Amino acid sequence: MPYFLLEQNGGTGIEIYEGSPRELTAMFERGEIDFAPLPSFYYIKNKTQLRSYEFCVASNGSVLSVLLVSERGIQDEEGCIAATNQTVTSLNLLKVILKEKGLRNEIHQLNEIETGELLKHGTYALVIGDEALRARERYKVVMDLGEEWHELTGYPMVFGISVSSNGMDMSEANSAVMRSLEWGEKNMEEVLREAKKRFSMPDELLERYLNTLRYRLGERERKGLEIFEAKCHEYGLL
Repeated sequence: MPYFLLEQNGGTGIEIYEGSPRELTAMFERGEIDFAPLPSFYYIKNKTQLRSYEFCVASNGSVLSVLLVSERGIQDEEGCIAATNQTVTSLNLLKVILKEKGLRNEIHQLNEIETGELLKHGTYALVIGDEALRARERYKVVMDLGEEWHELTGYPMVFGISVSSNGMDMSEANSAVMRSLEWGEKNMEEVLREAKKRFSMPDELLERYLNTLRYRLGERERKGLEIFEAKCHEYGLL
C-alpha cells in the first residue's frame, strides 16, 4: 500500500525495486539503492552508519505475514524449526521469543522460501511475506510472531525501518512515500482492487493484511524497537 501512488504516478524521480529483506539489504550495501525499509535487526546492528526515517513496517499485534507453521499446529521442544534465510529480523525475533518462553527448539536456516520445502527439513517452518500469507491457508499456524511479541512486551514489533547511509539525506524520498501512504489510506477500495489483481489470496485475508501493518515510526514503535534491541543483547544475538 505505501507505494501504490508512487507506482501509478511516473515522473517522480523515484525508482521502486521489489525484493526480500535479504535482497534489499544486499542491494543497499552494494550502493544500488539509496533508501529502503531494511530489516530492523540490520538497523540496530549498523545504526551508527545509518540515518533512519519515519517510514517503517511494523505491527501492533498480529502481523499475519511472519509465521511459524506446521502440519500439526502444536509447539514443543522436540521439533526442529526450518527457517528461510531470506529474513534476519524474523529469525532473531523467533530466537528471542523462544528464549522468553523457555523453549529450546533447534533452528536450521535454509536457502528456501516455500513452506512445503521447509517442512521437509523440520517439524515447523518460519515463513515470511506472501509465502506466509499463502501458508496460513494450507497449514496450521503455531505462532504469529507479531502477536507473540505484543503479548510478551505490550509494544509493536518493528520489522523494517527505512534508512539511508549517514552521508545521504533521503528526507524527500521518505516524504514521497508517506504522501503515497496517506493517499492509499484514503483510497483503500482502489488499492484493494489493484491488490486483488496481483495476489491470489482470499479477499478477506488481503483486506485484513493491508489494514494490519503500521507504517509510521511513532513513540510506541521506537520503544518496541528499543526493547527488541535490548533482548537481542540479552540473549547474545548482537
